[in-house]
Amino acid sequence: MFRSGYVGRAMAVAACLALGACAQQGGEIASLSDETAAAADLPGPGPGATPAKAAEYWGKAFAKNPRDSKIALNYARSLKAIGEKQRALAVLQEASIFHGTDRAINGEYGRLALDLDQISVAQKLLEAADDPTHPDWKIVSARGTALAKEGRYQDAIKFYERAIVLAPDQPSVLNNLALAYAMVGNADKAEPLLKRAAAVGGHDPRVSQNLALVLSLQGKYDEAKIAAARDATPEVAAANVDYVRKMVKLDPKPMPKMAPAPALAPKAVAQHEPTPPAKAPEGHVPAASWGAQVAIANTPW
Repeated sequence: MFRSGYVGRAMAVAACLALGACAQQGGEIASLSDETAAAADLPGPGPGATPAKAAEYWGKAFAKNPRDSKIALNYARSLKAIGEKQRALAVLQEASIFHGTDRAINGEYGRLALDLDQISVAQKLLEAADDPTHPDWKIVSARGTALAKEGRYQDAIKFYERAIVLAPDQPSVLNNLALAYAMVGNADKAEPLLKRAAAVGGHDPRVSQNLALVLSLQGKYDEAKIAAARDATPEVAAANVDYVRKMVKLDPKPMPKMAPAPALAPKAVAQHEPTPPAKAPEGHVPAASWGAQVAIANTPW
């Protein structure tokens, strides 16, 4: 656990844990064309078809029979696979009118709404989609992410822990649970999860950068530099870790009380030139930018 008051200082690097920044880059899209044909038990566009061909195929089927839930589901998934998320959302919105209790429709619709930061909509749909008798780790994990996006990390942990039981080797769930732990002050619990995510997920730069941040939060700066250097030059990795080191101090000494400074005359204020900001090391990525890779994923990678 962090020392008393450390959580507040850890929140200074909350930009590094900004939600959603890496959610749309994952391996889920790469496998969607195979999943969609299998999920609906309908003839698909054929083996080896590109996502664009799949979207064309299901689009024609949807035009002929827009009330078929399986066709709508496949069409939405194929649209999402080619980046047409707003069109996919429209398809799922229409499908939900006719199939409001369909868990598959609600699940896909809820996860896409979460992806598009429609949090309240996503929460209702994901709750309706979550089947306790036949749980789906993707739905359970997405419910955790919806809570994490609201800053409710402790509540999110309960869902991520449930998802881990269902899918113990899913890198996105390991990553998200780890970062939720970090945000409530349990970086020591986050570290082994991120190391496990790196082991089972192959070479994913997001996991390496998250691990570097979590190690930095514990004061393990040498280890953090090694982790960060897997996906950056040693110089940039060291600069990033040193940046976090300056923002978060494990044993801060209380600042001495100082007498208030005398008020400056209006002319002195007007003539005062601001001190230029210190120049960052060449190649340094500020922590806020680092957050583009350090994130809780909306959807599985």
